[in-house]
Amino acid sequence: MAINLLARPPSESQILIAEKIKKKLPNGCRKILLVMPPNVPEEDWDPEVAGNNRYPVYDPYGLGVLAACADLRSYETNIIDLNFMLQDNFKSGRGNFQYEYWKKWLKQKMEEFKPDMVGITCMFTIYHRSMVRVAEFVKEYNSNIVVIAGGVHTTMASTDVISAPGQLVLEDCKAIDFVGLYECENSFPDFLDIANGKLNPESMTQIATLINDQYTGILKRAEPKQEILNIAPNYHNLPIERYSSIGRIGTFYWLFKPATRAGTIRFNYGCRAHCRFCSVEKITGKGIVLKRDVDVVLDQLERLKDMYGISHVMFLDDDIFNGEERTVALFEGWAKRKLNITWDASNGVIASALTPEIAHAASESGCIALSFGIESGNPEVLRNIPKPSGVKHYLRAGEIMKKHPEIFTKGLLMVGFPPEPERNFPGESIGMIWDTINLAKQMDLDWYTISPLNLIPGVEITNHAIVRGEITKQGLIDGSERPIVNSTGQQALRARREKESALPFVDHLAGDPNGIPAREDLIDIWFVMDYKVNYEKMWHLENPLKIEMLHKLFVNMCDKTHKENALGNLYFALLEHERNDRTQASYRLNLAEEFARDNDYWRVRFPKMGFDKLAADLRQMINGA
Repeated sequence: MAINLLARPPSESQILIAEKIKKKLPNGCRKILLVMPPNVPEEDWDPEVAGNNRYPVYDPYGLGVLAACADLRSYETNIIDLNFMLQDNFKSGRGNFQYEYWKKWLKQKMEEFKPDMVGITCMFTIYHRSMVRVAEFVKEYNSNIVVIAGGVHTTMASTDVISAPGQLVLEDCKAIDFVGLYECENSFPDFLDIANGKLNPESMTQIATLINDQYTGILKRAEPKQEILNIAPNYHNLPIERYSSIGRIGTFYWLFKPATRAGTIRFNYGCRAHCRFCSVEKITGKGIVLKRDVDVVLDQLERLKDMYGISHVMFLDDDIFNGEERTVALFEGWAKRKLNITWDASNGVIASALTPEIAHAASESGCIALSFGIESGNPEVLRNIPKPSGVKHYLRAGEIMKKHPEIFTKGLLMVGFPPEPERNFPGESIGMIWDTINLAKQMDLDWYTISPLNLIPGVEITNHAIVRGEITKQGLIDGSERPIVNSTGQQALRARREKESALPFVDHLAGDPNGIPAREDLIDIWFVMDYKVNYEKMWHLENPLKIEMLHKLFVNMCDKTHKENALGNLYFALLEHERNDRTQASYRLNLAEEFARDNDYWRVRFPKMGFDKLAADLRQMINGA
């Protein structure tokens, strides 16, 4: 009898979790229903935002891949996308919309499909409350159905993601039986095989649960397999062709041609960078980038076009340009196949990875927009993060992209890095913020978004903030730590609240360069930064192509995402003047002056920032004086 000397006995944790699986699934598991919960919890859902297609409605790529992987093991899967269904029902105008319709739809699906297990995905912290409510509803419907949750948030929700990933999710929601950790394409089918007695407990990886209210987890990662990396999603009968018509996919949707059908694609898993505010390396492993085959990706694009009529894709990657030769091969193959599918990189690319050859091939393949993860223009801040690119790389990337004006370029900036005495980092000072502003001006990208540091679960910077008492564990995991800015964040809410009576506005950037701003000062700092890096330069625009791109951006901003925006309409008037449309220029300037007069938020800022004088000067220009 041969003895396998390499076989290892199961660990205590593997035995305990296997026993729990057997208890929960005494007859095994054949049918798995995968659920995309509503992305925005009911208390945060805004009909105005939904009506303008501003909520994200991404095709459930990860769930589709899990379904395809489970299919390979002969399991029966199905997918219900409650996020899509809610938005579709609201937009269709059929009957009286009610947010809680999702319960009716999920119940109907479970009655029809009769799942043994329900898998719920949770990508971002803001979805946490929705995930919890879906899990609890499943258990109310049938307490025997096993609930497993996965996704980035479910792994990262921990005060120590190294030793106890997913702990806070399990403790916060007892309706969730198991949490799948990290990327689950390999480990989840193994979990199913263990539940069905096809694999032994020692094969168990990447799973966590509570046993007698104590966290128990298998943190060992499944070995990635190339054939699994290459698998394309099985979306079942989801209407992928309709997703981008009722919500946004990516951040460059305003650049799309009319009737564009957008989808998503993935080239690489993981990222070479080690940014301390980011979760990616915790999910795929430190510095690990798993690469799909070029021809497989191109074949998948062809299927998206043939099956759903997709004409644009957003890359889900965090490190698209990993390996110049392979990246150029993808884009050259894209162009050679004449796919007529444009693409963008909303998530951000690594500036130091950009080369002239990549930029040229990207343009030829149909790239319409790139985001660059910059964060800061101060070397000390960049070292503390730490970023894989430095100031010289950002400046070089800016020069490369000047040769490709057909590609819209966006810089992703951050502000508000806190003091970290344990790392001898004093905190981001006013002078350091000015370094970021000056770098952005030198790079001269088309637009910049500025995000105050967002504290997400599980990353080192956030853990330090919890220790300092700057955020509670509950506020961290349930998404109540809302973004300070963006079209649905606290900045937009503040502008609406202060329409009748505004709080004082302070230009903190005019203060002591060595001063460290408080977190509550970041909203006003964001406002000044936004003006300095995005608006000031618009007086010197010359390239007609860039003017037209910005015109599309301002249509979206002033008429959809930031209505009653006096500053936006002031510079929209400037764009219309540059386009020689005096009528529209006058109309937009009138709106700017009306909002500045009638809205106290803008009434406070216009004279303080000198916008009233700019408006008067623009009026003279429009009138031909």
